[in-house]
Amino acid sequence: MRKIKVEAKDHTPSVVLDKENSIMEIRGYSYPDEAHKFYDDVINWFKEYATEPNPNTKLVFDFVYVNSTSIKFFNDILKKLDGIVAGGKSVQVEWYYMPDDEDMQQLGAVLKDFHKVSFTILPKNTAKENGKQKLF
Repeated sequence: MRKIKVEAKDHTPSVVLDKENSIMEIRGYSYPDEAHKFYDDVINWFKEYATEPNPNTKLVFDFVYVNSTSIKFFNDILKKLDGIVAGGKSVQVEWYYMPDDEDMQQLGAVLKDFHKVSFTILPKNTAKENGKQKLF
């Protein structure tokens, strides 16, 4: 299965999808101008992955900001993971938020309520690097 690695840009998150090494992460800002175009490969990757998933799957969502259009695609990804759970495999989702960002924390809670995957909502460790806050 092919790997996907996309570097973060101004409006799009970094994405790492690597079945072989069990790394699945989407991090950063997600408010792309053409969300469908950006997330199409990601959704297709998860469709393919769901046909032969690893015994244990862990997906990390780590966002600073997301728009409502992006949330629709997160929901689509989580539906694919729900199918994996229904097939008897283990799926763990980690949703990170900035400690003072109640909206992002609440969004994680809403998504958790709608899906069957094991879903952990965690505040980010906001380490500082060279005097500047490191976000992800």
